[in-house]
Amino acid sequence: MTHAIASGAHPQQTALPALSENRTARFAAIIVLYFLQGVPVGLSLVALPAWLAEAGATPLAVGAFVAVAMLPWSTKLFNGLIMDRYAYKPMGRRRGWILLSQSFMVMALMAMAIMAPAASDIALLSALCFALNLCATFNDVAVDGMAVDIVPDNERTAINSVMFASQTAGVAACSVLAGQTLALSGMATTALILTAIVAGASLFVSVFRERPGERLLPWSPGQPSRECEERQHEAWWPILSGVFKSVLEPRTLMFLIAAGCGGAYFAFADAVNPTLAVQQLGWSSERYSNLAAMINVVAAACGLFVPFALERLLGLRWSILAQLALIALLAVVAGLTLPQWRGDLPFIALSGALYILSITYIISAIVWAMRICNPVIAASQFALFMAIPNLARGIMGGNSGWLVEGAGYSATYFAVAALVVIGSVLIWFARVGDVSQSPDAAR
Repeated sequence: MTHAIASGAHPQQTALPALSENRTARFAAIIVLYFLQGVPVGLSLVALPAWLAEAGATPLAVGAFVAVAMLPWSTKLFNGLIMDRYAYKPMGRRRGWILLSQSFMVMALMAMAIMAPAASDIALLSALCFALNLCATFNDVAVDGMAVDIVPDNERTAINSVMFASQTAGVAACSVLAGQTLALSGMATTALILTAIVAGASLFVSVFRERPGERLLPWSPGQPSRECEERQHEAWWPILSGVFKSVLEPRTLMFLIAAGCGGAYFAFADAVNPTLAVQQLGWSSERYSNLAAMINVVAAACGLFVPFALERLLGLRWSILAQLALIALLAVVAGLTLPQWRGDLPFIALSGALYILSITYIISAIVWAMRICNPVIAASQFALFMAIPNLARGIMGGNSGWLVEGAGYSATYFAVAALVVIGSVLIWFARVGDVSQSPDAAR
């Protein structure tokens, strides 16, 4: 195997293995990249909502903050279209975008540290978190596109489990760290610590090429790979037509709507759980952040093996349906029993179980999404597959405050159950996960 020599390296020093040809390097880089995505998510969905709730923000205000902060995650199609059309080929199809987006994440966190908004500055906090998540979505789309490009089919269930487990671990770590530092030292210190974490992890990822022979840095020696030259488009029409043809297929459209409905509990956890815990159960924001972190750690561990085990036991189709059935059942139980809750155990147990099931479900669903992607337009296609559920999550989270204030917290649990049942019906009719109906089986 021939490797390019990194700029400034000793002539006898060979480069580290390329991601496309080394499984260990591929998994290590993807783990770190997805862990980094947990930083803006943990900050925007756990630490800051709890901080705002403790400062007296209403469910409506917290829901609006979450909706604005997380809006970029529902617009990932545009990121994907740009990446499928433009790339700095000497550094690979996706790697230049990854390094650029990580640099902008560092700058967004630095801006947050300099401005140091207070809990009363919800508009400024929303704008800063919007910018941070916008950078993170470019990173996410680039990493997803790279995974579809270079991960062999027999690794995809494992890599999806690792991706989501790592992101969930990142959310947990950021939830604890940001929750503690916001309570003790305020926004400036919190943002500076997160800046250091993102910068350090980014340096680690930057040492791996996407494919052998490509440039490590823009000024390093190297050439575009054959795969990059063949797959990178030079016009918009093939990308747009390929993406929209795939979406307009009835089964794919049903799957996308189902994915949005099936992830309904995420919207509840984003916008409703902080006010339920802090304002109804009397928790501190720090305690809620610690609980969310603990749940995310358990979810990350479960995400590593539960989807794989369920797929082996039941097949992908039935594992998805079984997880959705459990989510709907637990949501109904939570809604019926909430008025009788005594102490913290019911909230901890039900919110933990629902969140963990939602994580393992979404991993299983994304295995299917990755299988039906075309590598030539993977960034756009996979981004669209992820953007629609994220858009549904943002809409549900942004409107959850109205539901809480109009009908109470129990009604939101019943809404989660109803949406998940709708998603299950669509999954059933679309035959999602059926190997005999998959594109791979048809080839």
